[in-house]
Amino acid sequence: MTYEAALTAEANETAANHLLQHYREGVRQEDLCFALWRPSTGASRITALIDRVILPREGERALHGNASFMPQYSARAIAQAYQSGSGLAFMHSHPYPGWQSMSATDANAEQRALADPARATGQPLLGLTAGSDGYWSARFWHKGKSSADWCQKVRIVTPKSYRLHYNDRLAEPSLRREILNRTYDSWGKQAQDDIARMRIGIVGLGSVGCIVAEAMARIGVKRLRLFDPDRVELHNLDRLLYGTVASVGELKVNLAKSQLKQHATADCPRIETLPVSIHGRDAYLAALDCDLIFSCVDRPVARDVLNHIANAHLIPVIDCGVAVGPLNRHQQFSHAHWRAHIVTPYHECLRCNGQYSTGEVSTELDGSLDDPSYIKALPVASQNAGQNVFPFSLGAAGMAVNLMLRYLLSPDWWPEVKQQEYQFHIGQNRTINRQCHNYCPFPARRALGDQVRPSYLTGE
Repeated sequence: MTYEAALTAEANETAANHLLQHYREGVRQEDLCFALWRPSTGASRITALIDRVILPREGERALHGNASFMPQYSARAIAQAYQSGSGLAFMHSHPYPGWQSMSATDANAEQRALADPARATGQPLLGLTAGSDGYWSARFWHKGKSSADWCQKVRIVTPKSYRLHYNDRLAEPSLRREILNRTYDSWGKQAQDDIARMRIGIVGLGSVGCIVAEAMARIGVKRLRLFDPDRVELHNLDRLLYGTVASVGELKVNLAKSQLKQHATADCPRIETLPVSIHGRDAYLAALDCDLIFSCVDRPVARDVLNHIANAHLIPVIDCGVAVGPLNRHQQFSHAHWRAHIVTPYHECLRCNGQYSTGEVSTELDGSLDDPSYIKALPVASQNAGQNVFPFSLGAAGMAVNLMLRYLLSPDWWPEVKQQEYQFHIGQNRTINRQCHNYCPFPARRALGDQVRPSYLTGE
């Protein structure tokens, strides 16, 4: 099992402003505070989700170059963690940039003074250090261990950007490869190192998903996890990137993997396949190991699961798709559009932006969406919802990939990332950035992690 931490934008800003306040004023003075975290448990990764910081009150800490907390402060934080069903996180600052190691004093403070009392919450202590540049490092203190279990990285999810702070000892950056020279020259080594070390999930390996997967392989992403239970059919071949007549009947994820292994530019690519639906327990847990997920599906249940993951587990989801209008009465092409949306706690969810409804989720779960008589009774526009051709898939996939890059490469002064839509018949691109409706349940799930999960997961 590997370990990581993830912070909401508010938690990151509150903690960083407090911990780094002295450095920003030119004073070499460390500081500390506590926070609450909830676990997100995937198939092979446990992530501490941090959404609430507990700042010290007057007299609860002492500053003397280093910083120390008073017993009443730690007791107050532990009580709040216990009452809310959360774990305790201890945060402090260091006067150096980048990922921080620990001094003997730091280790003593966390292991001897806090680790045992923190277990009253039912969770291990999480320690985090903020470097002078705001770069986070993190570790868990598990019972019975004399040393910390270090996190591989810390993720920060914000409206404008997605920041990944890596532990280079556990997630070593690659040496620059000639095959990726143009990529490095486009956005720089630091950005490429961050992108290459991500684990990217792609749900749906149809016409759009295969193009997205190809883009990830070409830009040097080392770890891809592919989800799709379907096999190649003859009617897929006019738009499926890797499809041939010989591949009819083959699992889409296996076909994609065989091609991606040949095209990957990373030094040691790892491509994992899960030929199962995302609402199955095993696939759901595997998705929780990912740092970002592409949703390339048109099924409401899959979108509902990914909507949940984006909010409850702080894993950004980029959803994309194509809609082609029915032929008009003269049997002529009428219209088409494609869209790409980023889903986080700071962006409108897929249900609120009209990608699916609760009723459609119920309809799929009871089997109606696979019933030909039910489909035949739908309006013509709904019957044609799955229509697509390869050029339109290229447009949707390109929009989704560039939306991911926009989110990862964004400096602080760029505006917020927005949903995008292209109307083919009028040649117009528009951006939207609405919030969820007041009655939407997904914002309330923010960073709750394992405390909530879809009720309809199969294989439980």
